[in-house]
Amino acid sequence: MQLTTFLAESFKSGKIKVSQNNKEALEITATDKKIDVNAKDKEFIKDIVASVRKDDKQQKGVIGTIERGVASLQTAQNMQPMVKEIAEDFCREGITVTLSLKGDTVVTIGSKANSKFTRILTGTKGVEINSIRKLIEIGL
Repeated sequence: MQLTTFLAESFKSGKIKVSQNNKEALEITATDKKIDVNAKDKEFIKDIVASVRKDDKQQKGVIGTIERGVASLQTAQNMQPMVKEIAEDFCREGITVTLSLKGDTVVTIGSKANSKFTRILTGTKGVEINSIRKLIEIGL
């Protein structure tokens, strides 16, 4: 059992709220083998993604947009084996994790994921992109 699965198994039920500058940014709700991470503030998620990518010196305009797009594709390609392994481990353990933006599901990972399109991209049935528009909106 991987660390991610162990952590998911550890959260039996409950709710965690994360705030930034007195503004609710994230709400994590756990019920039996299901965890929903609901982003209440998309800027909070964008800040996290930007810090992971270390692209504080973002270039503006069309060239900057293209460069960020290429960098995102490279990052996604590098992370694919890890995401696939985590998703398949969640599937084996019957765990589902969803990422939502203001209550709308964006991505589902684990046993409840079901997407033929995403399966072609990721090589696993354990990842489902529920809303490409929302995924782009938060910068993933």
